[in-house]
Amino acid sequence: MGNLIPLLGNKKLFATADGSISFYNLSYEEAYHAKSIGAYTESLYKYVMASNIVDRLREKPIKLLDIGFGLGYNLAVTIEKTKGLKNRLSITSLEKDPEIIEIVKNSIFLWPVYGYKVLRILLENGSFENYDFKLNIGDARKYILSCKNRYDVIFFDPFSKRNNAEMWDEDLISKLYHILNHGGVIATYACSKRIRKDFSKAGFSFKEIPNLPDGFQSGTIFYK
Repeated sequence: MGNLIPLLGNKKLFATADGSISFYNLSYEEAYHAKSIGAYTESLYKYVMASNIVDRLREKPIKLLDIGFGLGYNLAVTIEKTKGLKNRLSITSLEKDPEIIEIVKNSIFLWPVYGYKVLRILLENGSFENYDFKLNIGDARKYILSCKNRYDVIFFDPFSKRNNAEMWDEDLISKLYHILNHGGVIATYACSKRIRKDFSKAGFSFKEIPNLPDGFQSGTIFYK
């Protein structure tokens, strides 16, 4: 019968290079993470380290907007690396697909173990120790365009512009500029000249994410 690929709804499971597990979304025809690098490694370098959120949280309470919860790696790694810090991390996370949330709640193969343990508590209770968590299930674009809150760090991790164009248009990028606090950063895997130009038109400065492993496609840090 050949190899059977595990399917959960419209999602196909696969192992990535660092041993962490990700999925391929059949509806968007796109993986949640780069197989050649690893889901954990991608979150660590392109979001947690790139945003410098650990040092930021050492200095003061931080408000984080997580756009594209997905499999939760960006938040789980953040929690793992900020364990034991005293300042409050207030997280707002946006996700369109409720099915992926159930996968995170019920999957035992996701790591880092501590990060996912706390993330599951937050999904159920909304708070744990110095973490506050709000999950918005629905249209992320609508939430952002109507948002009146401001954030210190934004993880911008929707599907690509090719497959999810409405999350990369001029109106949304302009709104991101207005809801990001001065001194704040947006971390994203995207690195195309076109996307960097679109963010620059909205007022952002940018730099490539430094110190990536060999062979790792660069992401971008936007700031104001």
